[in-house]
Amino acid sequence: MKTKSIILCFILILSIDCNTAKTKVIDSEHVVLEAFNTEFEKKIYEVVPGVYSAVGYGIANSILLVGKDGLVIIDTLDELKASKLVLEDYRKISKLPIKAIIYTHSHPDHIFGSASFVTDGTPDVYAHESLLPTVQKLASETIPIIGTRSARMFGNYLDKGDLINVGIGPYQGYNADSKLDFVPPTKTFRDYLDIEVSGIRLRLIHAPGETDDQIYVYHQEKGILFVGDNFYKAFPNLYTIRGTWFRSLKHWYESLDIIRKLKPDHLVPSHGKPISGKSFIYDIVTDYRDAIQFVHDQSLRGINAGQHPDDLAESIQLPDHLKKSPYLKEIYGKVSWSVRSAFTGNLGWFSGDAADLQPLNRKDYADLIVDLAGGSDNLIKYTKSKLQSKEYQTVLTLSGYLLRHDPKLTEIIPLRIEALEKLGSTESNANAKHYYLTEALELRNRFVAKIKVRPSSELLKRYPLKVILSSFVTNLDPKLSANSDEKVGFIFHDTRENYTIHLRKGVAEVIPSLQEDADLIVELNSQDWKELLTRIQTPAVALLKFRFKKGNLISFAQFLKKFSPKEQILTLQIPTSQ
Repeated sequence: MKTKSIILCFILILSIDCNTAKTKVIDSEHVVLEAFNTEFEKKIYEVVPGVYSAVGYGIANSILLVGKDGLVIIDTLDELKASKLVLEDYRKISKLPIKAIIYTHSHPDHIFGSASFVTDGTPDVYAHESLLPTVQKLASETIPIIGTRSARMFGNYLDKGDLINVGIGPYQGYNADSKLDFVPPTKTFRDYLDIEVSGIRLRLIHAPGETDDQIYVYHQEKGILFVGDNFYKAFPNLYTIRGTWFRSLKHWYESLDIIRKLKPDHLVPSHGKPISGKSFIYDIVTDYRDAIQFVHDQSLRGINAGQHPDDLAESIQLPDHLKKSPYLKEIYGKVSWSVRSAFTGNLGWFSGDAADLQPLNRKDYADLIVDLAGGSDNLIKYTKSKLQSKEYQTVLTLSGYLLRHDPKLTEIIPLRIEALEKLGSTESNANAKHYYLTEALELRNRFVAKIKVRPSSELLKRYPLKVILSSFVTNLDPKLSANSDEKVGFIFHDTRENYTIHLRKGVAEVIPSLQEDADLIVELNSQDWKELLTRIQTPAVALLKFRFKKGNLISFAQFLKKFSPKEQILTLQIPTSQ
């Protein structure tokens, strides 16, 4: 560790009162999450007369615009209970009917409370043209693992004492009682769209950044720009540890340049408080976009020099003037995570080191480390010494080798738990903090964290069959289907759609038509099929509703048995109690 880093760490340790739960900003570089709680106070802010931002009702904001004879809602929170609460408070401001809803982007915390706002007829719903297919993809292909990693990252299982805030909002409140519903867009656009609703003239501008479907909403008459998630009071999540597609750093900082060009008097993000002052906004957005371009350019500079992603992540740090910005504290995103994402997004998984072309599998690598240490007893002893010297990252790493070498070494688990808890207790990045602490909780109680919310029947109706079937076939068990060659046809009477799944030696091809040579043909209702797959209906209830034009229920049940998701595992494949 460099001398400067050692000094800064020493200052940090001395500045914390270990006997109290409350901490404070230490200096311009070191922050703690409590310092940001005021940013998420539950309150409706009046930006200017007729424009309001509801902060603290959930992880994201909802925004209200009052027109001559109706209302516009920008973003609708993440679930129906929260959105109903904010609507009740909006009704204290205005009783006018809701004429339009605008989604700034596709993330769940901005769209899945939308049904609460459809109370006065059918409002127009505006979004970028890519939002709906993005929502459908997010809700199908990787939802199990992203749900688990989100539960860790947002601290859904943590006690209130360990959950200070989530970096860009007070909390992410999904639980088994959460109800979601999403009203699809009725009006979409590609580059920009000028609209007028109840006398309010707005320009919708495509501004890819945190998502490719991100848009800005520009209220030129009042000098207000609504910027979604391209700007908030934290270093941005150029990569999120819950998992995501590549977020283009270049597109993001170029979209921030749109803000600088428009020079609004008021900036209203979808996380945190509104910001006012043309010059102030210009300056902080300039720093924000410069930070992103710095990471982008320096990553490419190192990539082109042949640097390994690990070395890049360690070496690239923001310039001092950007580190000092209160809008660039690493409480949500991290520079090092962003650098790694820039590497994989531009070059893919291969680091450039020939040893990574055909690397030792993780078990063999762990065995090698144990062998080099002179056996597991020596490595256990060494790991315990590192715990005593408070080298928690070392303990976390070595405990992983030991447990992968021999999962029966259960005496290592308490060491790993303590290392995770210590790392979490001193971490100022909300996502990392919660991930450490949740993994410790999972190890202690032997369970896998999951987002327990399930889609409602109403929400399932909005998802196309092709999306549901595409997700279904990814659960094919390759061993159970290794010798299979069969075609199963589906006739969905309610949607008048026909499909065939050709199960062919470990692959399930979805064909958007009924094949004449199908071995089995089932007639059914699409909603029953969707509710069977999501366990809203039990197989005993759902399957009795199916009718077989060819084949029978027993054959169909045997077909279904070949499709089952893998059981989610804890890190290092430690057995769970689930």
